[in-house]
Amino acid sequence: RFQCNSCHADSGCSTWNKKSRGRTERFAIRRLFHVEQLTRAVVVDVSKIDARRSCGAPNLSPLAAEDPFNRDAAVWAALGKYTEIVRRWAQKVNLVSQEDLPAFSERHVLPALALCHIIQALPHERLLDVGSGAGLPGIPLAIALPFSEITLIESRRRRANFLRHVVRSLGLTNVTVVCERVEAWTPVHGFDIIMSRAVTDLAGLALMTSHCLLPAGLLLVTTGPET
Repeated sequence: RFQCNSCHADSGCSTWNKKSRGRTERFAIRRLFHVEQLTRAVVVDVSKIDARRSCGAPNLSPLAAEDPFNRDAAVWAALGKYTEIVRRWAQKVNLVSQEDLPAFSERHVLPALALCHIIQALPHERLLDVGSGAGLPGIPLAIALPFSEITLIESRRRRANFLRHVVRSLGLTNVTVVCERVEAWTPVHGFDIIMSRAVTDLAGLALMTSHCLLPAGLLLVTTGPET
């Protein structure tokens, strides 16, 4: 018979100590325990972050100081082009509200960029933007962090097509667009960071994306002043 020394379960636990006639047999590892992993999450109120200061010239590109082609200017040019594409497509695809459109850069792009210094401080290779919609925060981050692989998952086909158009127009080789519901999607690789912007509550996001998150990964959720 097998029984876990920690949870004392007879079944359903993948880690056991073997018992024989009421006595625990000796093994090289003397005690094994059932371990339940909890998902780590970081919740960021973007309304309290100075996006311009957080994403100043040193943070926009890891190579900014050594780039002879002035990558900072290129980053801001790409962000401007992205903003113009959103404005052209906004009415066709219902990307953002008409009230937000005139201040799209201030209300949406800069708060997305404000996450740069947080992401750069975390060891990562792959990021997932769940319910990307207009490409937020994934597209601005992909422009500012060219060495991070970012996947944008969006279940609505028209929005996914818009995202593919943005990726092609900006030449973003570090971005992949997936048109699927995240809970029904099976990724080839796990993700170090999963991001979400106003998609669902934290517990719901953790449940939907648990199969996509690496064991040491975390959720990065942005909120506003009233959420």
